[in-house]
Amino acid sequence: MVSEPLLSLAGVVAAVIAMMVDTRGATLVALVAVAAGLAPTVALTGGGAAVLVLAIAAVAGVAGAILSRLAARSLPWVAGLDPRVPAFAPSRQLFGPRSLRAFAAALAIPIASWVSFNVPIGEVAVVQGILFPIAYVWGCGLLRMVAGRTVQDLAAGVTMIALSGAAAWLVRGGADAVAGAAAAASLGPLAAVVSGWLAGRHERRGPAVADAPG
Repeated sequence: MVSEPLLSLAGVVAAVIAMMVDTRGATLVALVAVAAGLAPTVALTGGGAAVLVLAIAAVAGVAGAILSRLAARSLPWVAGLDPRVPAFAPSRQLFGPRSLRAFAAALAIPIASWVSFNVPIGEVAVVQGILFPIAYVWGCGLLRMVAGRTVQDLAAGVTMIALSGAAAWLVRGGADAVAGAAAAASLGPLAAVVSGWLAGRHERRGPAVADAPG
């Protein structure tokens, strides 16, 4: 049996990766990292079917994002919304985006700890601490959205919340656990598709601007 500290470590590592990643494919990285990090936790309580829900969400997100990016790149260029450009604040400044997200990730630790010991879910209520990685990923996702400045931040946060919500549903168990978790997890691939589409639109060069006479 996998120990609870290892389960927590996997979830924490996944949440930190998803919280701090800033690359063009940040939403995809968050999707895959969270699915992999929470897989051991849901496997402990829900078995292979529970892991399959997260795996399908990750695969669907990767495939959907790649296809949407390729489709977006095939269309004529238009000016639009860049998912990586800050919408209302400069991207480089003292205590910038990554510093703020690192602080938020640290803040989420005591919140997740309190949730894991005080919020019973289904039959695993007596197994104290098992909810910590799920609660931590959910808290980090919420805080990334609150501190977010770009569409990419929002997409990554939605992905984290969707998969952690699905994991909590699977841990809760019940007759509708897989169906409910699949519905919640579907928001992750959807966010990846939207992020991939916007990224693909901005990978194309705009039309050349002719030099002004004189």
